[in-house]
Formats: sequence, structure tokens, C-alpha cells
Amino acid sequence: MNLRCTTLALTLLASSTFGLAGCQVVKPSENDLKSRAQTSIGKPITRISNVRNDSSTTYFTANTASAEYSCELPSGPMVALGSMGMGMGAQCTKQ
Repeated sequence: MNLRCTTLALTLLASSTFGLAGCQVVKPSENDLKSRAQTSIGKPITRISNVRNDSSTTYFTANTASAEYSCELPSGPMVALGSMGMGMGAQCTKQ
């Protein structure tokens, strides 16, 4: 009986780990990046470009009618769990 409980616990832990690992490949959509950058900058975004990411941050360039901004957005499985589904804003600096 004890072996069965241990096996069940290890199976649940393994499946949770694989599920979280799969979240790393999901990146924010262009519309999501545009919305978060627009909220941070306070101006309409005309174009999103140069999108790249590592395991914990998505980097991108946001263009407005008058300027270009370099932006960072926390991403990845730990941010998804920590924010409880509520989106975090992008940090943008004028280039």
C-alpha cells in the first residue's frame, strides 16, 4: 500500500514537472506584446519587431509614431505561476 502511494506521488510530480517545462516554449503573442508595451509607454504602438527570449524574459522592440523603445517582459513558467494569470507589464526604455 505504501509503495502504491509513493508511486502515485512520484508520477504526479513527474507530470507536473513536464507540464511546467512545456510552458517555456510558449511565448507571448504579438498582440499581447503590443498591448503591454502600449500600457507601459502610454502611446499607441505601430509595430513590434526583433522579438527574442530566453528562459525568463522576452525582449522586443516597440515602435510608436515618434520613437523606438527597447522592451523587456518577464515570461516563462515561474512568472506564469507567480502572477496567478494576471499579466505583468513590460519595462520599456526609449532608444
